[in-house]
Amino acid sequence: MQRKHGILCILICLIITISLVGCSEKIEPFAHSPESDIKIDYMEDIVNNQDKYKDMYMDYSSMRMVGAMSKELEQFITELENKSVETVGKFADNGDKFIGFQLSLDKYKDDIEEGAKTLIDNYLKNSRLGDEKATKFGLSPELEAQDPIGKVKKYMDDNKIKVTNIVLPQTFEKVDYSLYPVKCTYKYVLKGTVGKKPFEKEAVQDFYIGIDWSKGKEKENMRDVIEYIRDVKEETSANKNGE
Repeated sequence: MQRKHGILCILICLIITISLVGCSEKIEPFAHSPESDIKIDYMEDIVNNQDKYKDMYMDYSSMRMVGAMSKELEQFITELENKSVETVGKFADNGDKFIGFQLSLDKYKDDIEEGAKTLIDNYLKNSRLGDEKATKFGLSPELEAQDPIGKVKKYMDDNKIKVTNIVLPQTFEKVDYSLYPVKCTYKYVLKGTVGKKPFEKEAVQDFYIGIDWSKGKEKENMRDVIEYIRDVKEETSANKNGE
């Protein structure tokens, strides 16, 4: 009787082990990117209230030009002050950068998009492929402090994911210049293995691109940076043109 119980325990353990192995092989790589778990307060507020920020950036631009603050902007700044003085300072800083982008669009739009694409392509090559030569990208100080590349590496190691190729598009799905940081929607394809099985995954992400002038506002001290990265869910990506 005792021998039967021993055999039964072995069978149960074997079944559990096989089940766990099966579950690990069924993981869909990058169904949820590690970057989407990063939370930066001021960026969360922008992402979750995009229409409000678009209006307020326009009001801020008008105030800078004519010197009069709208009631809506005054109320908005009061709400930000209730959160923190730093939040107000960040909004004003972003507002100035928003104005700079708007003034540059007519003449430099193609250059801006080419630069943003280079940033994103190199970030993806570095973080997904482990290509250490792809270093021509920058992260905002706030995002860099969160170590997104380290989080991606850990996610891939933990789930036995290896990316061997990235199929990059020629252009963005959409670039939203009415928001700051500028929102660039990017669709690309990852190919590789999870465990020993091959996979191919189409990913769609919003990359928020801005300017870091923390070392000075002279041209030589400014640099383009990625400020935030968010997955675009399937149910919303179909409606992204209506945002």
